[in-house]
Amino acid sequence: MRLWASGIVTLTTVFAMTAPVRLQAQATDKLVRDLSSSEVSIRFEAASLLARRKDRAATPALVKALTHETAAHVRDQIVAGLANNRDPASVDGLLAALRHKDAVVRAGAVRVLGVIGDKRAVQPLIAVVKDRSADVRRNAIEALTILSDRAAVPSFVAALKDPDWKVRLKAVNAVAAFRERTAQPALIGLLHDSTTAVQQAAASALGALGDRGAVAPLMAIVEDKRPQQRFGVKFFAANALGMLGDRRAIPILIEGLHDPDPFVRSNAALSLGYLRDTSAVPPLMQAMNDKSAYVRFRAIQSLGQLKDRRAVPALMKAMVNQKNHEDVREQAAKALGNIGDRQAVSALIQALNDSDDRIVKNAVFSLTQLRDPRAVEPLRKLLNHKEPGVQVSAQAALRVFEDPAPSKRL
Repeated sequence: MRLWASGIVTLTTVFAMTAPVRLQAQATDKLVRDLSSSEVSIRFEAASLLARRKDRAATPALVKALTHETAAHVRDQIVAGLANNRDPASVDGLLAALRHKDAVVRAGAVRVLGVIGDKRAVQPLIAVVKDRSADVRRNAIEALTILSDRAAVPSFVAALKDPDWKVRLKAVNAVAAFRERTAQPALIGLLHDSTTAVQQAAASALGALGDRGAVAPLMAIVEDKRPQQRFGVKFFAANALGMLGDRRAIPILIEGLHDPDPFVRSNAALSLGYLRDTSAVPPLMQAMNDKSAYVRFRAIQSLGQLKDRRAVPALMKAMVNQKNHEDVREQAAKALGNIGDRQAVSALIQALNDSDDRIVKNAVFSLTQLRDPRAVEPLRKLLNHKEPGVQVSAQAALRVFEDPAPSKRL
C-alpha cells in the first residue's frame, strides 16, 4: 500500500444528479411547466432532468423557480441546473436573488454566480461577504476566489475576523490564493484561533505568502510543548517554515524530528530538505530509523535533496532492507542517484534483482545518473526482464551509457 493512499484528497464540488434516466425524451418546455406543479415529486423530477439536460432555454424558468421553490431537495437541483447551464443570461436574475429574504436562496444564487464566472458579479458578491447569513458569506468568498478579481481582496482580509469559523477558514484560503501579504498580521493572530482547522490553514497560508516576518511566530508554534498542540497546528507550521526558507528555523525543525506526532516529525524532515543546510544531515539520518514509515520516507527524501555523501551508507542499507516499506526503499534508490556518489553503485546493482519492479526502475535511473561502467552488463540483463516497464527503463539507460555526452539524461 502506498504511503499516500490513505491521505485526504480534496475534490472540486460536483453537482450530483439523481434523476432517473427515463423521461429524458420529454421536451424542455414540458419540464419547465412541471417546475410549477403542486406536486413536489413532479417538480423534483423536472428540475433533476433539466439539470442533466443543460438546455439554456430553461434558464429563465430555473431562475424564477429558484426564488419560489420551498422544497430544499428541489432547490438543490435547480441550483445544479443553473450551474450546469453556465448561462450568462441568468446573471441578472441571480444578482436580483442576492436580495431575496431567504438565505438559502441567496446562498444558491451565490454558488451559481461563482460557477458562471461572469465579472458582473464581482462587486455584488463583495457586498454579500457581509451578508447576515454565514452560509451566504462562505459561498461569496468561495465564488469571489473563483472569479479571481483582486478587487475582492480587502473583503477577504476583513473576513479573517468573521465570527463564523468556516467563514474565517474560507477567507484564509482566499488570501493565500491571492498571496495577499497585508493579511499576514491577521494570519499570525489566527495561529491561535479557537478552531484547529483555522490554525492549520493560517500556518499554511503564512508559508505560501513567503514573508519571513512569519518565521518567529511559526517557530513558537513548533516549539510549543503543550499536549493540546500535539495534533494541532504544529504539523502545518513546520511545513510553512520550510517553505519560507529561513535558516533560523533549522534548530526548531531538528527538534521537531522528535515530536510525539509522526505528522509533525515528517513535515519537519521535509522542511529541512527545503532549507538545504547540511547541518540537518545527522539528525535526518537518525530519523531514518523512525518507527513511522512516512517519517523515514520524508527523511530520505530530504537527504537526497541535501546531496551529502555522509548519508550514502545508510541509504544503501535502507534500499536493500526488505523489511522496509516499499516507498521508503524506492525513495532511498532515488536519493542515491541524486547524491551522485559512486560508492552506491554496488548496492544499486544489487537492487536490480529486487522483487519490487519500482525499486528496480529507480535503481536503473540512479545508475544512469552515476554513469559507472560497472552497471552496463547488469542493465543489459534487464532487457529480458518479465516486466515491460523495466525493459524500457533499461533500454533508455543503456542509450545514455552509449552516448558520450555527459549531460545526457533519461
